Amino acid sequence: MRKAFSLLELFIAIAFTGAITYVTMSLINTKSLSKESIKLELKSHLNLITATILQCKEYSGIMPVQIGGSLASNTLLNSLECNTSTTYPLDGGKSSFIPTPLNLFTPYTATQLGSEFYFSTTAQIDSYQHEALEELNTTYSPNQYELTDDGTTATLNFYLSR
Repeated sequence: MRKAFSLLELFIAIAFTGAITYVTMSLINTKSLSKESIKLELKSHLNLITATILQCKEYSGIMPVQIGGSLASNTLLNSLECNTSTTYPLDGGKSSFIPTPLNLFTPYTATQLGSEFYFSTTAQIDSYQHEALEELNTTYSPNQYELTDDGTTATLNFYLSR
């Protein structure tokens, strides 16, 4: 009788170990996939926003501005306007489109300081989003992609002119 009980204990231990391994591998794989999907979506957003802003610059000769013509200063991108002969906002007019930010990222803002124009978003440090930002950093040049942090929040500045 004791041998059967030992085999049952062994079977339960193996099953428990297998279940723990399965859950652990699922979590590791989910983290990897999640980070990779964030990178791909963020890269898509960077390309789309860049195209929208550069289209505005092509049409008007200047980067998008705030309503009233003042330069962008940490201004929400979708509240800027393209100052062509017929002014249009970047919130969907004239085929322009600013995507909604990815989950756990702040809305995209723009700033123009002299000839420098960049747009920004932030994410919490120690998150998949932050890890994706760090890995994406190697895709772009330092003149275009700047990632800084203040200890709790990572800030991505994506420069269109520098």
